Formats: sequence, structure tokens, C-alpha cells
Amino acid sequence: MLLNYSFNNYKSYRYKNGISFVASKIKQYEEDNISEINASLASKNRVLNSLVFIGVNSAGKTNMLKSISYARYLILNSADAMKDKENIFEDPDIFMFDENAANEPTEFNFEFTLDDNEDVLYYYSFAFCEKEIVYEYLAKRESNDKGRLSSKKVLFERKGTKLVKASEQFLKLSDVFDLHPSVLFLSNCNGNIKEEMCPDGKAVINWFLNIKAANRNNNSLDIYDDNPEYLEIAYKILSYSDKSIKGLRFEKRKLDLGVLDYKNPDAVLKALNSNNVRNVGGSLRLSEDGLYVYDIKMAFDKKAASGDVERIELSIFDDAYNISSGEQKLIIYLAPIIKTLKEGGLLLIDEVETALHYYYSQLLLNLFNNSVTNSKRGQAIITTHNIKLLDEHLRVDQIFTVTKDETGVSVASPLSESDSKSPRKVHKLSERYIEGLYGGVPDINIERIKELFL
Repeated sequence: MLLNYSFNNYKSYRYKNGISFVASKIKQYEEDNISEINASLASKNRVLNSLVFIGVNSAGKTNMLKSISYARYLILNSADAMKDKENIFEDPDIFMFDENAANEPTEFNFEFTLDDNEDVLYYYSFAFCEKEIVYEYLAKRESNDKGRLSSKKVLFERKGTKLVKASEQFLKLSDVFDLHPSVLFLSNCNGNIKEEMCPDGKAVINWFLNIKAANRNNNSLDIYDDNPEYLEIAYKILSYSDKSIKGLRFEKRKLDLGVLDYKNPDAVLKALNSNNVRNVGGSLRLSEDGLYVYDIKMAFDKKAASGDVERIELSIFDDAYNISSGEQKLIIYLAPIIKTLKEGGLLLIDEVETALHYYYSQLLLNLFNNSVTNSKRGQAIITTHNIKLLDEHLRVDQIFTVTKDETGVSVASPLSESDSKSPRKVHKLSERYIEGLYGGVPDINIERIKELFL
């Protein structure tokens, strides 16, 4: 589980900004909103299941999620990119409103426990500047026989292309892989090396692999392909509000394009054009033995003139049927949501309310803040503009307001740090937010706007 995360000099976050899943000492909603993990973590063993970020448009809420996704991308792909002679650190999204930012490092820091092993607490950090990695660090603390954490053990530390410290397993790794200025050392573990060669490296890579995002890309189709039972859960959830839907079915079918070598992308593209392949479903997947269509079919009952009922199926991506954007979004989003709830991990959900009824936005949040539906202790970071969600059994340490100052710098701040404005149980957080007590509210009103039309 993610305990703490911080970063700086990325997009609108000029200076170091951090978030914490470590719960404060307040007693509110402890049974559902908090997971208690290894007692040896002491003050860090009560971990929040979700965080909610709220603020005005362009304040930096989405950039917070993008920073985690970007760090994950660099960690998992920098080694493979180098094999193709590509430097993925070459064009970073650093803070753009200060020229000094170009000469200062972009840094990411993670503190977490493994989803299947809470006896180890990991610390991973890296920083890069001007296309090159300047620093990288991995350490851990382990729970001992007395139920206490050991002192911090550095697994490796690099400065530039020099390995300053390294444990035995990472020394072995350095015998195989040289330190390259545009390759994170950890990234080499996201390959075909054996787990016994570098078990900590493999474990940390697997943790980052388990960070998912709920968005409109078609990775959801891969999840439903691997886990058809998840689609059945999605159907049940959807059917509570739309009684006309009779089922959801994942479909995988092979396209016959007459291509002899499916490893040749040019040949595949030429065949697609010559066969006039257009709207074939949700997504195309290329395998060594052919090209496949991945799709989700929605079942309905159609009444014939004779009075008989016929079961028909329509693609959720079929424009002719014109499925609502909300239903399509819900089906797609539910794949990584259900996977995280069933298997654990961290999920990023941006603008959860877009195209969804309030009750579904509420449901997606409550799924994580529930000890039954979230028995695997999955975590979610959610951004929203819907202030009503603040009143949905959330603790103040679960809510962050995001603001941006006149220089374009974003800051995310937890409500729990606003001591002088701490709400009582009788207060609705949404009302106090609208009153401007927590910041993150646009300074606009109709009287000011009326002046522009005079």
C-alpha cells in the first residue's frame, strides 16, 4: 500500500508537494475507510483506502495523478526505450513559468508496502535533469522477530552513472547492466531477469505494475478478457439502474486479412486499408498469429411484430446504437476498479463525476471505503468537482484541496492540517468548502461578471 508520495518540478507543481495515505488519529469511519496493516509500522500502520482531491478548474488536480502515472512510465520503460536508442527523459513536462526550472531536477519519492507482504517497507526515489538521471535510491526496512522495524537498509544508491552503494543482489544486477544516464537502474528489473537474481527489484517493479488508471483507454478490454467474471459484476451494477440491459459479453474475434507475416506492421496496415476495416469494435490487438478485435456486447430483448421476443446484442462502441456516454464510461471504468478491489493495488480516477450520475460517482468512492467490497485493501486517488462527495462518509484526512497561485504554482493541502478551521461532525464539509474555509474556490460572482457587459 502507498503510504507517502512527493514530487516537484512537474507540470504545475514547481516545489515539493506531498500526499499521505497515513491516517491521522481521529476516530471517524475507521472500520471502512482505514486498513490496518503490519503493527510493526507503528504510527504508519493505519492506512487510508482513498483520497479525494477537489479544487477549481486548472488548479492542478489532474496533474497530481499524471505525476504518478509519469513516474510509473519512466520506471517501467526507460530500459526498453534505451534498447531502441530512445531517451524518454528528453522532453519532460517541467514547470514552464520559471526559466530556472529547466536547470533544476524533477524528483519523485515513494514510500510503500507490498500488497502481498506488509513485513517490508520500501523507499524509492529518483531525480533527473536535462535529459539525465542525477540520483536514484532504493531502501527498505523489515519487520523483525520482535515485531519492530529494522533500521533502513540501502539496497542501492546511484549518483549520475556511479553506483555509490549497492547490496549483493544489485551488485549482481550491475554486472549485467551498466548504469546508463537515461535508464533508471530499477527499470532493468522490468525484464526477463530471474526473480532470484534481484528479488527486491522484481518486487518493487511488480508494485509499480499494479498502479492502474480508470480512463477511456481500452486497457479495460484486456482486463475483461483475462477476467470475464469482472464483466458479470459490471453488468449487475449497471442493471440496477438500466433494467433494459440483459447482459454484457466480452468478444474476441480474429480478422482474416490474408497477411502472412503479422510481425510486419506495414503489411498489417496495408491489409487493413485494402480491406476497408473501419468500425470493428472497441480495439484491435495484434498477435503473432493474427489481428484480433476486442469488443463488449450489450444484450437487449427486441419485441417482434408477432409478439415474440428476440435477444439481440450491440457493441457498446457502436455509434448507431448511441449508447450513453455515462454507461460506456461506467463499463470501461469498472474494469480497473473491480480489479483493484479484487486484487489490491493503487487506482487513479480523474474527474469521477464526468458523464456519471451522482449516485454512481458516490458508489465508486464508497466501493473503496467499505471493508466488504475492498477486502484486498485497494487504494484510490480520486479527483472531483462534485462537492457533495465531500459529505459521503469521508474523513478530513482523506480530502485535499488543490489551489494555484498567481505564478502558476499548484499546491495540494489536506483538510486535516487546517487546525483553526477544523470541522465538527455537525458541519457538512461541502458547505464549509463553498464558504471558502478550505480554499480551492473560484473567486467569481455574477456581480463582477455583470460589469464586463456594461
